[in-house]
Amino acid sequence: MLVYSLIFLHTTINIIALYFLIADGSRPIRIWAWILVILFLPLLGATLYYFFGVNLRKRKIFNLKKVIDYNQFEEFISTHGKKIEQEIEDRKGITSTYLNLIKLLAKTNGSLLTFNNKVKILSDGPETFETIFEACRRAKEYIHLQYYIFLDGELADQFYDIFSTKIKEGVAIRLIYDHLGSWEISHDFLRRLKEIGVKVYPFMPVKFGALARVNYRNHRKILIVDGKVGFTGGINVDDKYIHDDPGLGHWTDTHIRIEGMSVNFLHFIFLCDWQFVSEENLIDASVFSFMRPIATTPVQIVSSGPDTDYSNILQQYLYILYQANKYVYIVNPYIVPDVTLRAAIKTVALSGIEVRMIVPEKSESSIIHWTVRSFFSEFLQAGVQIFLYKKGFVHSKIILSDDSVCSVGTANLDIRSFEQNFEVNALIYEKNTTMQLKSQFYSFLSDSDQLYPVNYSKRPTIHKVKEKLARLTSPLM
Repeated sequence: MLVYSLIFLHTTINIIALYFLIADGSRPIRIWAWILVILFLPLLGATLYYFFGVNLRKRKIFNLKKVIDYNQFEEFISTHGKKIEQEIEDRKGITSTYLNLIKLLAKTNGSLLTFNNKVKILSDGPETFETIFEACRRAKEYIHLQYYIFLDGELADQFYDIFSTKIKEGVAIRLIYDHLGSWEISHDFLRRLKEIGVKVYPFMPVKFGALARVNYRNHRKILIVDGKVGFTGGINVDDKYIHDDPGLGHWTDTHIRIEGMSVNFLHFIFLCDWQFVSEENLIDASVFSFMRPIATTPVQIVSSGPDTDYSNILQQYLYILYQANKYVYIVNPYIVPDVTLRAAIKTVALSGIEVRMIVPEKSESSIIHWTVRSFFSEFLQAGVQIFLYKKGFVHSKIILSDDSVCSVGTANLDIRSFEQNFEVNALIYEKNTTMQLKSQFYSFLSDSDQLYPVNYSKRPTIHKVKEKLARLTSPLM
């Protein structure tokens, strides 16, 4: 009887899991991957699917977030949209090549292009945090920040000291940290923050009754000071940015500092996330404003997540690739593209456009390491130039093309960033900033080794086997 009961239980759980899997609207390749996991791992497969595979994109929790975001956003868009459209028309020479991309993102993402911005590229942790701390020390009204990883250590202690001083001066501090990404943050440090008056909330806490949420993380890194200065990019609050990582060595990354109208859009993303985690609505007309002209850099803030109707950041990457005339340069540690992005990369390279990728030689995870490498062979055959960064670990998420457009942000080139994580990129339509990133790209090249198709094809058979096995997990990532 026990055996029959177990068989019945196993069958019932699998049938229920398969029903929800087929009904959740995922990509067919993802569905088939999970079907194999469910069928070949009795009970465990269905459990893994519930924890990590359930598609919450269309569930009530994210629908509610979307309503909160866009209802509040409509007034801002309607008030300022026409003025910005006229600016685009007046300065068409600057943005004509990417005019359709600008319109696409405005339509699907509610993201308006703004011109009166000043952008500073920040390379590596020390420069980034020196600049961030300087901005925080000048705060008069508030400091709003959110990070995927916020951990105890020297950097966190410096934030704490600044927060303690600024709160005494009447400055409001609000912090969002991703509960899974910042899993190791100590209760003692959180208690200390709250004791001095910092308002702190985790994004989607990992709880036993809501483990399906584990798969949907807030990967954004945003810091806003007084609505005037904003920061975003790949850098988290983790001491490995100022001290080498024990396993991977020097941790290299890219961040940006923005002043100007685009800070409004970056701030809006934070405020929506804040309302989601705290139920405190800070969004009103007084928060957003046209600022005095600071500089002339055109910037468009692009966000995406499981609460959006479109994969806006994927659209951004695809458009840049297909619009290229001379080159596309990419730096990203996690290149696990879906079918559309993989086809775009190969198509552009095969057409004669120079496509170069820099990825780290080492990785944090063996599975990720071999999954990323599983795409190398077909990319190399299509003419993509691949370089392995060997001076530690490069965590930057940048793409640039034709000396005219570039992007710095939080999104990787993988399915997780396009569909499951909350992400944000700053898209910059300007030669000067693009050339700065191009210079950084070449500095990364000097610390990288190029892979060549002939040599790579002679890699050990065991490596090829690991790549093929790891590739099977790519639809689940």
